[in-house]
Amino acid sequence: MRVRRLGLQYGVLLVGVAFAGLARASGSADDGTANEVVELNKKALRAYEKLDLSGAASLLEQALALCETANLADTPAAARTHVHLGVVYVGGLKLRAQGLAELRKAIAIDPKITIAKSLLNPEVQAAFDEARQSPTPAAVGPAPTAQAERAAAAANPSPSPREGRLVIQHPPVTHAIAGRPVPIRVQVPPGLGAATVVLAYRGEDSALFLVRDMAPAKDATGWFEAEIPAEATQGASVSYYIEVRNRREQVFAGSGMPEAPHQVMLAPEVSPEDLPPPEPIAQTEGDGTTDPNAPAGLWLVFALGSGGGYHSGAPEMNPVDANTPSHGIHDSGFAVAQLGQLAPEIGFFPRDRLLISVEARLQYVTGTQDVVVDRKTFHPARLALAGLAKLSWFPRHIEAKLRPFVSLEAGAGQIRHSITTPESANLTGCGAGTTCDDTVMGGLGLAGLGGGAIWMIDQTFAAYAAVNLLAGFPNFMVNGDLNLGIAILR
Repeated sequence: MRVRRLGLQYGVLLVGVAFAGLARASGSADDGTANEVVELNKKALRAYEKLDLSGAASLLEQALALCETANLADTPAAARTHVHLGVVYVGGLKLRAQGLAELRKAIAIDPKITIAKSLLNPEVQAAFDEARQSPTPAAVGPAPTAQAERAAAAANPSPSPREGRLVIQHPPVTHAIAGRPVPIRVQVPPGLGAATVVLAYRGEDSALFLVRDMAPAKDATGWFEAEIPAEATQGASVSYYIEVRNRREQVFAGSGMPEAPHQVMLAPEVSPEDLPPPEPIAQTEGDGTTDPNAPAGLWLVFALGSGGGYHSGAPEMNPVDANTPSHGIHDSGFAVAQLGQLAPEIGFFPRDRLLISVEARLQYVTGTQDVVVDRKTFHPARLALAGLAKLSWFPRHIEAKLRPFVSLEAGAGQIRHSITTPESANLTGCGAGTTCDDTVMGGLGLAGLGGGAIWMIDQTFAAYAAVNLLAGFPNFMVNGDLNLGIAILR
């Protein structure tokens, strides 16, 4: 755009120099009128540069009118003005027939006339070449007056401006609801110099187009909007087109035409009573169910966690106090499960909010020490294995992004807490210390509650967080775990 603007500014300068020479060469011409023609041409080219096409055309028409009144209609000054008007018609307003006529008038006055390179484009060059090859048959002489041109146009009208008008940016509306207004929007660049933008519409049973002005849109500069009223949308279709008009009510741009308007197909509005009954699998969300025969969704979880809780039982490696008389050691209190556990889970959804699954609890035990008796080393347990059957309920709809859940859990296995034996106990094999790092086991039966939530990352993967509170028996223990990981729903 900057290259073109610099070229046009250079062209304006050349117009001034050329017209100055033309004015001096025309001894009979009025110098003041010739200067006015020069200034009008300069202003017209500036308007053309800013895409004010109708303004540029109006200024050049004024310059030609001055040439007629000042007896300059057959001078090179008039020829140059005809050339510029032809460029505006062909290269700007896309009115090729009118532009070709202006170029022929210029060539008839000055057969050697050329167009400044800054104003040339392939379309203008083609029209100029055609004008040279088939000039007007009329002999060179004074240009006809405006009254004579209007009379000639009435006797032999030129093609309608619609045939070469600018096509503006408009997303055509193709479908709408019958009996409702149809909103129409169109973009008209401010540089076009539009005075009014008109929406013309015709109902299915109407023979005539009705018109209404389009108002500037409040949310976007250069856009205009209006509505086809509901009275015109009672049938199966409605037609419309858009016209952009200048200050003289001349149409120079638009979208669609009376002969080829845009068509909007109108569909009847469907009321809830007209809808077909829902299929069995499309029950309401409120009851949280779908067809029991619908395919089950798969549920996979890979999680890590840790926990702790309350225990009551004998240390596994050091269950006896060797003091006299010897007796068993019983330890109760709160402790942690040390490093943590893996908690993989697999299940399926028989209904959209109900999950049946099984979870493994694979605990890795740390913080214990070996016991040496009679030079024989005894190693403490490093693992605690358990399996749980779970029934989970998702209160929110299964398609929600955040999906909390609650669970009932039951199973069998071991849970171990790391403890330190009492200092008062007399232990053997624990070294020089007065205590020993040991474990207390809970289970083998396990039961409890759980809860948590998943956050859907996409349709398949979700972030997973859950808390399990389990009670073990006959070895009593109450343990809570926090597990974090990834859930997969397929």
